[in-house]
Amino acid sequence: MTDMPDSSEEASESLAAGVESDGSRPALSDTEALADMSEVDDLQRKARNVVLWTTLGIVGLLIAAGLLIKVDYVTLVPGSARDTEPLVVVAGTDDFPSDGEILYTTVRVRQEPNVFEYILAKFDDDAEILPAQQVLGDLSPEENREVNLQLMSDSKAIAIAVALEQLGYDTITSDGVVVADVVPGTAADGILELGDTVLSVNGDPVPTALDLIAVLRTHSPGSTLTFEIQRWETNVIEEIDVVMGAREDDESAAFLGIGPQDRVSLLGELPLDVEIDSGSVGGPSAGLAFTLAILDQLTPGELTGDNDVAVTGTIAFDGRVGPVGGVVQKTAAVRELGLRYFIVPASLGEETLTAMRARAGDDLEIIPVDTLEDALAALRRIGGDVDAIDDYEIAQS
Repeated sequence: MTDMPDSSEEASESLAAGVESDGSRPALSDTEALADMSEVDDLQRKARNVVLWTTLGIVGLLIAAGLLIKVDYVTLVPGSARDTEPLVVVAGTDDFPSDGEILYTTVRVRQEPNVFEYILAKFDDDAEILPAQQVLGDLSPEENREVNLQLMSDSKAIAIAVALEQLGYDTITSDGVVVADVVPGTAADGILELGDTVLSVNGDPVPTALDLIAVLRTHSPGSTLTFEIQRWETNVIEEIDVVMGAREDDESAAFLGIGPQDRVSLLGELPLDVEIDSGSVGGPSAGLAFTLAILDQLTPGELTGDNDVAVTGTIAFDGRVGPVGGVVQKTAAVRELGLRYFIVPASLGEETLTAMRARAGDDLEIIPVDTLEDALAALRRIGGDVDAIDDYEIAQS
């Protein structure tokens, strides 16, 4: 009788020989299986590395593009509120430093922001995004900067003149109307540029903004008026015809569509000298703040009643307070400083004033004014010594 081999031994011998007992494909040894698994792992790792580095490369390119690509917009973000007293220097008479501060407000303007700055501004409630054309017009950023520095220079001259006139001095007069802003889509858009000066309309001189407004109100929308203009870039004087538009609040009145600012000229030397160091800040919006600061410096007592008061608004030769831009951003800057009062132009309109109050919160009071006299009355209400101005006038007369 022949012994039958043990089945387990047959299996072992067959596997050792690399042959399956049923004749199918040979099974791999443990070493060979591990080797194949290692190769698979290497391939997967290489694939993951390719995906990772490709992704990082794409992200890097997107970041670089976001930083380098500029968009044709201008963003306005909150700037600062700065004390005017250190900026006002008086010589030739006594001055009276104050405890309370009159602060002028600024907006940070980012011209041609990159993609990331644009996106961040979109999600910032205190920021405003405007088309570059609306802000710059046909000027380059550098030209716009030069114009705004000139507007600041003119604004300081007007502020000094208005303050000294308020105290009884004969100071300077205006000999034309400077274009401080051009409203998009109006008659002036594309015809007048920032810094141009309007000298006359249909042959009638317009030495002040008030004179220009008075002349325009005698004409109707659709009228063609001849403007004598001195160009900012060349100083060349030329005549241009402009078809008038209509005012939103009075469709029967002709509307040019500029922000007017008086161009001042000296009447003669003064017995005192007032200078304002505004540094690199441009634009005309600190006019009212500088006017109040000069009055505070030249009179005893506290014009603000020991309060710190923020102020914005242009000032005209006749004491009118004009609208300015970036007021929501300025409100945010004033709010962050914890101030209680912010004097602003009433001519901004109720919609803008409502937006400002929404950004101001409960602790900051927005005080709209139309004139210098309104601003002084507001300061009197919060405890300011406004009578010192009248006493100064009497003393000088």
